[in-house]
Amino acid sequence: MFFSLYTLSTETYLNEIIALLFWKLSIIIWIASISMLSIIQCFIIKIKRITSIPSIIYAFVGGLIVSLTILSNSIDIFQASGDYYYYEFNNLILLIILIIYNMGVFSFMWFNLISNISNFRDNKSGRNLGLLTFHFSLIILLYTLHLITQYIVFRYMYYIIYLMGAIFASYTIFKKPTLFIELTNRVFDFIIFHKSGILLYSFNFETGKETDDSLLKGSILIGINHILANFIDRKDQLNLIKMKDRDLVFEYDNTHDYAILLTMNHKNTFIDKAVRNFMLKFSNLNGEKLKNMKGLIDVSEFRNAKELIAEFFAPYIIAQ
Repeated sequence: MFFSLYTLSTETYLNEIIALLFWKLSIIIWIASISMLSIIQCFIIKIKRITSIPSIIYAFVGGLIVSLTILSNSIDIFQASGDYYYYEFNNLILLIILIIYNMGVFSFMWFNLISNISNFRDNKSGRNLGLLTFHFSLIILLYTLHLITQYIVFRYMYYIIYLMGAIFASYTIFKKPTLFIELTNRVFDFIIFHKSGILLYSFNFETGKETDDSLLKGSILIGINHILANFIDRKDQLNLIKMKDRDLVFEYDNTHDYAILLTMNHKNTFIDKAVRNFMLKFSNLNGEKLKNMKGLIDVSEFRNAKELIAEFFAPYIIAQ
């Protein structure tokens, strides 16, 4: 919406009143859109530690900008010799606040990225988010320069950078829609075990490999013992054990007498959904094997779990 209004507001085939209206609307939508994108970036990077302070500041300053923009005499429109409209701010306070707002969002995004980059789940996701942040920053700078100078070259540069970035972002997200699922959250271990205590399958997300049961110890064993001691008739309820440095999430399937346990930084809604989808498909594939488990168990029959983990938990697998 901003791109369309911003473009149309400079076209002289429009009436001056309509063009000025589009220019003012573009400023209002610009404020809303960069605020939203900044909050989304923050949400992706550090969902657990996100605060409401940036939103409050954006709402307050953004509301002030909107109020000043809608004043009838805040901005004047002129037609350049090159057959396009340009604008001058009669209200310099509006222009100054707009510039400060843009630079504030710019600074907040880079602070957010740099201060959390060491906590990213993997380098590829961090690089992609860094490229998108760089692109977003260029857009802010070019738009700000156009606001100040009204030079048409900055408008054309904005168009080029915007379209290049839009294509890159669309391609990246289309290719891997879950690429930016909370980059600083990590899943460490995924364990499937039978009600009898037999380990059916274990996978380590950081190595991308199956885990030997002899390596399962400490907090993981505590979580398993807790589950076995409380294996009661519960359905459709994701359970959580909170420990000092991580969360242990577990879920039961009482129909097939097995449970899964995940260790991670913290639980989120994506993991909730992935757990349930995994269990539904795993039960469909292995239901008969689980019901007929007697005597010696060949746990290699349950290695199809690795494919399901890759399907439902792909953003958390660091080594693939």
